[in-house]
Amino acid sequence: MQILPDTSPTPDPVPAQPAERALDNVFWRGAAPRLSICVPAYRHDVSELIAALAACEDAGLAEVIVHDDGTGDHAMLARMQHEASRHRIAVRLIAADANRGRAAARNRAIAHARADWVLLLDADMLPDETDFLTRYLDAMDATAAPAVIVGGYSLRHTGKDARKALHRWQAEASECLPADRRQQSPGRYVFSSNVVAHRTVVDMIPFDEAFSGWGWEDTDWGIRASRYFPVRHIDNTATHLGLDADAVLMSKYARSGENFARLVKAHPDEARNMPLFRMAHRLRGLPLRGTARSFAGWTARTRLLPLALRGRALKAWRALVYAEAL
Repeated sequence: MQILPDTSPTPDPVPAQPAERALDNVFWRGAAPRLSICVPAYRHDVSELIAALAACEDAGLAEVIVHDDGTGDHAMLARMQHEASRHRIAVRLIAADANRGRAAARNRAIAHARADWVLLLDADMLPDETDFLTRYLDAMDATAAPAVIVGGYSLRHTGKDARKALHRWQAEASECLPADRRQQSPGRYVFSSNVVAHRTVVDMIPFDEAFSGWGWEDTDWGIRASRYFPVRHIDNTATHLGLDADAVLMSKYARSGENFARLVKAHPDEARNMPLFRMAHRLRGLPLRGTARSFAGWTARTRLLPLALRGRALKAWRALVYAEAL
């Protein structure tokens, strides 16, 4: 019996689904921006931020790139598209197929940037002044070579909430600092929630995607960038709207120990100058460390206690958590 070859047509391969899709407003195509504003987002509607940036002076010299890191919320994406259509500023919304983390989201947003300078903003930030973009453009013009320019952040537009008092205390004590204070340790205070970098910087030094979850990937990036490029701190703040409730904040800290250990391993000299590392290192040999951690955590969470005491307990608790990871 003769077996004839199968001559039936081979089915066309099913095309792979794109890892992301870009949704542009009408101003994107013809824009020639001097500044690309890159915003990583996850489960966060950035409509208010788009509107605030569009209302800034010199908004026509900027473009906004929002990378939604796999939220999968079509209604929220539609709201952001609608907001982008209402303003005369170039906007690209990128919808990723899966969540890959903050470092990867920042890198992917930067990959779409067309300007020579990139402004990194977190999704829960809001410019404090209408000349926010103008101040950065002026600072860029005054910078002769590729550099990093850090504006800093504030809590000016964040409402006071007793449930989030611990995070407010921590931010005001350690992060909402004037430019001259930040300039004393320039790489350490490169918070990627509000920082401009030349395209040469972000191309040469991408965010390390090995940092998983939450925390310390921006400090690692700032330290690496400061080794090769000047870091200039200025007072051009944006408000951090996303303060966390006590339990959420402490949960994030509890999960960030491995990232902190990765930072210490990568930058041991810089880590030795960090008060948090020095405290964690000293506490590694503490007897009954688990009991001390539990007591510090209880003190931090107890709202009947004075806030300053709770804040100091939070620092101790965080150091004890990190001591386990070092």
